[in-house]
Amino acid sequence: MTDTLTARAAAAAAPGTPAGPTPDAARIHAALEKVIHPVRIDPLVLTLGILSWIAVAAVSAFVPNHPQLPLRDVQYIERANAASIVIALLIAVGWAVLWAVSRTRGRIGAWAYARAAHGAAWLLGSGVFFLFWIFSTSKTLLFSPPYLIAPQEILERLWDSRDLLWRSLVSSLGLLATGFVVGLVAGLATGIVIGWYQWANYWVHPILIFIGPVPALAWVPIVFVLSPSSFAGAVFMIALSVWFPITVLTRAGILSAPRSYFDVAQTLGAKSWFLVFRVSLPAALPSIFTGAFMALGSSFATLVVAENFGVNSGLGYFLNWKKGFGDFPGLYAGIIVLVVVCGLALTLLFRIRNHVLRWEKELTRW
Repeated sequence: MTDTLTARAAAAAAPGTPAGPTPDAARIHAALEKVIHPVRIDPLVLTLGILSWIAVAAVSAFVPNHPQLPLRDVQYIERANAASIVIALLIAVGWAVLWAVSRTRGRIGAWAYARAAHGAAWLLGSGVFFLFWIFSTSKTLLFSPPYLIAPQEILERLWDSRDLLWRSLVSSLGLLATGFVVGLVAGLATGIVIGWYQWANYWVHPILIFIGPVPALAWVPIVFVLSPSSFAGAVFMIALSVWFPITVLTRAGILSAPRSYFDVAQTLGAKSWFLVFRVSLPAALPSIFTGAFMALGSSFATLVVAENFGVNSGLGYFLNWKKGFGDFPGLYAGIIVLVVVCGLALTLLFRIRNHVLRWEKELTRW
């Protein structure tokens, strides 16, 4: 079967055909590469990755801290050192078990094999990174505190401030979700109107060009003076940062929809509302999701600033509060929570895009 497909791929690129590989030949070649050369587990990389995390645990347990390490940092490290050793060993054991399961047959074995093959390099890289991090801070003071600290100190502050971090996270997520939804709805409505109606595009698009690129943060002095509450002002700022990219890319998606779609729909008797919501909007979905990715990043940046200026709660306020007290372990703990939330939100948006635009998977590389 493989020889037959290879022969067909070669025939597609034989003399007499147009210069360069055709899309069909390239697709067949890519499929053959996946069949002939699948992703395989590199035993050396995976072994070194497991050993690197064992080394992290050993260094944390047996290598003494630098004698000139400040007392506060020593106390933080001592309180979290046992937990960090257990976490490092659990990571090593977990990957060893995953490697063992990958040698079994069945769906679980195939899943474990794929995860071990794709994640081995990350396992090794993260183990080496944490090993260097511990050595360069608490063990050698190559990077001295308070600005650069050992990972055990951040772990201790994550646990010690867990209640406050949780309340700050809930507050930030509520504010972010409200502002993002408001900006998304407003951006979709504005983009559809100016993309579909020429008179609206004539009047609104020039205003959009001049006002839209202005950062939402520039409106802070006006927003928090005119808004009825600090929460409403923060929602407005986040919505404004989301509104512009959604509007621009929704309009672009509607204007770039092929004319043939509308001709076919009108031939079959489609009304105007059908052309807007069942033809134009689905055709603009790839552009809309691109705008959503851009809007998500700008909304997080606006969230942190808005919480610093007006809303006295949330992760942004937590970061500013810790910075004011010089609690750098707490500051880094808050940053880690914010990074994790951003990553999870972006991953969720990717999953939604993959489900909604599953019909586009064969047309574009994701």
